[in-house]
Amino acid sequence: MSEQQENRDYDHKQSVRDCASIANHQTEENPKPHQGTEPFPVWLLIICVIILIVGGSYVGANSGGFEFANNNKSGYEPGVPAGLSGKAPELSEFEKYVKGGEAVYKAVCNGCHQATGAGQGQIPPLVESEWVINGTERFAQIVLNGIRGPLIVKGVSYGGQEMPAQKGALNNKQVAQVMTYVRSKFGNINESIVTKEMIEIARQKFGDRPNQYTSAELSPAQTMLPGDQPEWLAPEEPEAEAEPEPEPEPAGESARIDSGQTGNELINSKTT
Repeated sequence: MSEQQENRDYDHKQSVRDCASIANHQTEENPKPHQGTEPFPVWLLIICVIILIVGGSYVGANSGGFEFANNNKSGYEPGVPAGLSGKAPELSEFEKYVKGGEAVYKAVCNGCHQATGAGQGQIPPLVESEWVINGTERFAQIVLNGIRGPLIVKGVSYGGQEMPAQKGALNNKQVAQVMTYVRSKFGNINESIVTKEMIEIARQKFGDRPNQYTSAELSPAQTMLPGDQPEWLAPEEPEAEAEPEPEPEPAGESARIDSGQTGNELINSKTT
């Protein structure tokens, strides 16, 4: 085969390869559409535009210009559902007093005796403790001057950790309120409170003690602090209902009855 013929064959093959490459390149640039990639229909786009125009025109015509003054009704007040006042229930004087004691307890006592009053380790519990629910005088002695040594609480011995005195940290009202809170929360005693006047007397009587008490040195179990309960704690006695007075009989009817009785007496006398 001549060299010229070989060159022509080579050029032909090269041109075929170039055409195939161009065809493949065009196919990649213009892929055939497949399902899910069809163009968005023009007619549907036109319908959406018409809906937006009509809807926007309606809202604009009936919105009052989107101004608050045009939509706010004068004198409108939101209603309150039946049975609800919209305000938190007002606390009674006793509940307010106990709340004050709760604040003192959280600040001073919570770390040792815990929020539940269960104590921890060698720190005795307050829940239903005889040192809480019995006499208030020895309870005040413990709070004011602290306590050390063994202490029997509900049959269990405690005392590995001493309780410090609180007479320098708390005033009379705070001591009275925290004692009331502990007795109410952990002893379920709600019919009486400890007043600041009671603690004032206790401080004068026991406050000069230089060190903590032992359980044997405390006042007897049933000794209460002297003092009166506040008037607001006394339950209100219901007013006695007045008995209704009997209605007077009409004068005419009474006269008729009297005249009837008189007539009967006359008839009886004549018959006799």
